[in-house]
Order: sequence, then C-alpha cells, then structure tokens
Amino acid sequence: MTTPDPQRTAVVAGVSGIVGRAIAGRLVAGGWRVVGLSRHAPDPGIPGLVHRPVDLGDRDACRDALAAVAGDASHAVYAGRAPDPDPAVEAARNTAMLVNLVEGLEAAGAPLAHVLLVHGTKWYGSQFGAYKTPAEEDDPRAPGANFYFDQQDWVSGRAAEAGWTWTALRPHILSGFSLGYPHNAVGVLAAYGALAKARGRPLTFPGTPEAFDSVSQITDVRLLVDAMLWAMTTPAAGGEAFNVINADYFRWRDLWPRLAAFFGTEPGGVATETLADTHAGMDALWSGLVDEHGLSEPDLGRIVSWSYGDFMLRIGWDDMSSTLKIRRAGFEGVRGSWESLADALAEYRVRRVIPRPGP
Repeated sequence: MTTPDPQRTAVVAGVSGIVGRAIAGRLVAGGWRVVGLSRHAPDPGIPGLVHRPVDLGDRDACRDALAAVAGDASHAVYAGRAPDPDPAVEAARNTAMLVNLVEGLEAAGAPLAHVLLVHGTKWYGSQFGAYKTPAEEDDPRAPGANFYFDQQDWVSGRAAEAGWTWTALRPHILSGFSLGYPHNAVGVLAAYGALAKARGRPLTFPGTPEAFDSVSQITDVRLLVDAMLWAMTTPAAGGEAFNVINADYFRWRDLWPRLAAFFGTEPGGVATETLADTHAGMDALWSGLVDEHGLSEPDLGRIVSWSYGDFMLRIGWDDMSSTLKIRRAGFEGVRGSWESLADALAEYRVRRVIPRPGP
C-alpha cells in the first residue's frame, strides 16, 4: 500500500455520494490522506479513509470535526448536495454548507491550496427544456436561482482574498456504480432491465418518444475522477470551470438494443410509462430474485429511484456540452458512452446486485 503523503491531504464533502466516494477512493489509492465528510459512511467502505459523520449545515459541528482531523488539508472537494424543491432555499442551504466547509478549514489552520466544486449542466438550464447546444462554459447563466451560481461566485471571491485556487467541473448524467444514491442513471437501467428479464418481457423504453430520439450525453464517473485529479493538481485549471463529458453523444434508440442484449431480453420500442407508479409494487418480485440468485442487496430502493428514472427518460430535447475548453487546457481523458454504461452494469453483476446472465 502506498504511504500517505502528509503534504497532500484532501477533505471530500459528500463522500457517501457516487462522486465523493469515487474521488476519495482514487485519492487514497494514490497515497493521499483523505478525510471524508457526510452524514453516513460511504457504502461500500473505503479502507484508509478517515470518515467523520457531520452535518455541513451545522457551522459549529463542521468546525469541530475539521479542527480534529483536517488541520493539514491542502485540498477540498465539494461533492455534496442538500436538495430542496425551492431553488432559492436550495441555493442558500448549499452555499452555506460550502462556506462552513471552507471557513472550518481556514479556522483549523489548514494550508489550503485548492477548492474543487462538482456542479453540472443545470448551469445551462438543461433541466428546463431546450437550451443552446453545444453548451459552452461562458454561456449566459440559466434564469432563476441555482446553487451552482452562488457557490462559484462565493468561492471565486474567497479565493482571491485568501490566495488559494478553485475549479468547477460540470458533468452530466453520471455512469458508475453506487448504492443509496438517488440520482443514479445506471441504477435505473440495472433494476429496470433485471426486472424486465425476470418477468419475461422485452426491454421497452419507458420514457417518451422525444427522449428516445433526442441527442443525449453522459459522464463516466471514472472520467470525472480523472478530471478532478487533473484539476486539483494542474495550475492551468485554477479559476476556471470546465464541462466534463464522455467523448461521444448518443440517442437512446441506438443504445437500447445493446442494453436489451446485455440483459438477455428482446429490445422493444417506446412504451411510455411512469416508473414511479408501475414499479412501485416490485419489492416482492425483487425479493424473489434476491433469494433465487443470492443477490447482495435486498432493498430495491437502494439500487434505483424510479422517480429519477422518469425524469431522465423524459428529457425530450438535445443535451450536448462542448469539451473544447478542457481539452485545450490539457486534459486528455476519453470515455465512450456504451463503454461507460456496459462497464457500470457489469459492476452491478460482479457485486451481485443484479443477476448474472442466464435463461
């Protein structure tokens, strides 16, 4: 095992999420000392991680936790989110959490060098409808409140005062393995495909015809982690925001036959349904699959959020972000969309979350 370098300590806020856990694991493997902050420990765990359960919204608790374990932190990663249906409330809450993190590190005397923010294409209004594509980092901000805006404004101002640097990364739909994370695209596909196979049904597309035909994009979590490491250690990334997207774009209509083949089902066409309604009673069927195949996760709700699936598969406009800026800045990572989905789905099988191939 690589010996941790005391001069390279990172604090990862939101370490139990799909991004936080992935970057923490990579940093630990690379010899960094890593302190992870979240309400609950990451699952699966990360050997070597120093985890502290803390509510980042609690200023005093945050300071106490950081003073105890993060006085040597040189880097901070903010990969958390406290959702709220009111965007203005969400913006205020999440910006306060970032402030508590950074000010807690400063109060602990940490030699902070860089703060990394993980944002997304909602910066461009991708959640509202059609927007300018390909989206570029200096495009006008989408209308309305958004915690991405407030966080970037605050961190850029604070960095100028304090002398450290910052970077913001903007991925799109994430492709990777996780449990208990509500915005997990691959979890939706994994559970939906496994249940379709169990019921002997073709793999129909449950979203809308418009979503089936529109241009889509995803971000491989491995690619995002590569970009995060690059941003944390590359001077040219300081003070900048970058889109981080796989090297290609796709339409669900073209990937759907491959997904059906992965699950051993026939591909079907569009059969729009509301997954949150039609799959609400699948727990009994899932329990049967767990028993029959010796699966490791009996709680279907930790694998999939059907309401997120309904959102993801009803996006009837093009999603396309430009990657020119990050490539010109020197980042050379490349991943393909089908490769990303296939690898992540395979990991669900390896971890015995979904059944292996069979009749």
